[in-house]
Amino acid sequence: SLSQIHQSPRDLLIAANRLISEHLDSRSFITMTYAVIDPDARTMTYARAGHTPLLYLPKSASTGRSVEILVPDGMVLGLRLDNGERFVSLLDEAVLALEPGDRLVFFTDGISEAMDDQEECFGEERLGQLIEEHAHLPVEELRERILREIDAFVGGAPQHDDMTLILLEVDGDQQIGQAHG
Repeated sequence: SLSQIHQSPRDLLIAANRLISEHLDSRSFITMTYAVIDPDARTMTYARAGHTPLLYLPKSASTGRSVEILVPDGMVLGLRLDNGERFVSLLDEAVLALEPGDRLVFFTDGISEAMDDQEECFGEERLGQLIEEHAHLPVEELRERILREIDAFVGGAPQHDDMTLILLEVDGDQQIGQAHG
């Protein structure tokens, strides 16, 4: 409902923090990234409240493309510290210009913190390398490759957290395609 009131991701997160901190248990918090994609302007405006970074793979880098880690400042939602003043002062909003072929990866910490039986994490760096290595694949196949690699890495170790992965690709017809798992 806040998206009907606030066009700015930063403003939405500030409002959400106010509401959530009034009602959330003092030992709990929420992390999130909120992004608004404008297909006509070919931009994504986003803000991050303590969530995992976004991974951005620009098409313009074509051969030898490298993943950029996007980590605008922002703390978790719901902390009852100082009427939200610190939350507001730390929260950044960023705008990313999008081009056809660009890819964006949103993921939860269940992906990057998936552990093997030695308690080693899969990690954001390994995820970024995997995306770079298989950048030529369609997003649906890339998603499947990532999930298979995580399964192989984890082996028989139990899953400790939920795993959510959203891949977006900008196409040439002012559209954003997606695959999620």
